[in-house]
Amino acid sequence: MADTKLSQTFYDAIAKNRWRTAFLFTLFPAMLLAILYLGSFILMAFSGSGYGDATTQTGNLFFTLSPWIIGGSILWMIVMVFSGKNMILSLSGAHPIKKSDAPELYRIVENLAIRTGIKTPRVFVMEDDSLNAFATGYSPDKAAVTVTRGILKKLIPAELEAVLAHEFGHIINRDTRTMLVAITMTGIIQLIADMILRSLWFSGRSRGGRSHGDDKSGAIVFLAIIAVWIIGFIGAILVQLGISRKRELLADAESAYLTRNPQGLITALEKITADPRVEQLDGKRSIAALCIADPLEAGNQSLLDSLQSLFGTHPSTKNRIKELRRMMVAT
Repeated sequence: MADTKLSQTFYDAIAKNRWRTAFLFTLFPAMLLAILYLGSFILMAFSGSGYGDATTQTGNLFFTLSPWIIGGSILWMIVMVFSGKNMILSLSGAHPIKKSDAPELYRIVENLAIRTGIKTPRVFVMEDDSLNAFATGYSPDKAAVTVTRGILKKLIPAELEAVLAHEFGHIINRDTRTMLVAITMTGIIQLIADMILRSLWFSGRSRGGRSHGDDKSGAIVFLAIIAVWIIGFIGAILVQLGISRKRELLADAESAYLTRNPQGLITALEKITADPRVEQLDGKRSIAALCIADPLEAGNQSLLDSLQSLFGTHPSTKNRIKELRRMMVAT
């Protein structure tokens, strides 16, 4: 009876989070099309034909550029989805280890693979004494799990199993694929926004600061530029972070269900939160979104990282522990 209640509780959490993630992903094409249209309008306004014709010419430019940019974006996304795992592992500085290097770690990974019915993921280690972990890969059969050296040194077996079960939760729920797509799409949107803003900067300098049209038209273009910046550098980040935050709660639920030991993850999270920073991930916000705890949280961050951390890639540890304890009571 307890197992039935436990399963029901955790799968209730899964059901609540799936529709939220689906809703967030509908924002990606909307954001891409919006930034392309605004970019077309701005480019036409600065083309020298005057503001008056910009609105009528925007549609033609938008429909001309959109198929090429969307097609290129889809192609790049496909490449990233299938090769992104290796790129992420390389950028993180993780290296593969053998079973003889960490037998306890391998035993837990193999047992969880049997329990979930998937192929045993490849195991990697980041040589950092902090405590963190992440999973990546396009599919469960192509997955990899990575832990820091600090995780291996400072967690007891029950806590290590809970952390790895959390990462297996990401794998079996296809979160690793979801985040590869999210990271790629965020990068595409930010790249397009950056190209538009840079072209305006150089266009403005080449014109020597001369303006065109009346004040009202200039204000409209200025607002369009602000909208491009918001979509490119805030909107895309919020979508990615929103997906990550919801998925962490879901993976916590999966960990508790797989191990039948929510307390193991609670104590692991308390230890991890005390020292989550991984120095070799500084400036690598996309990889940070994959980790069980924000590895940039306590470090020297760039201005962009500091702005992004205001929104947080992860729910607070307090809320995560509160949710785990609620599930324990429900069982």
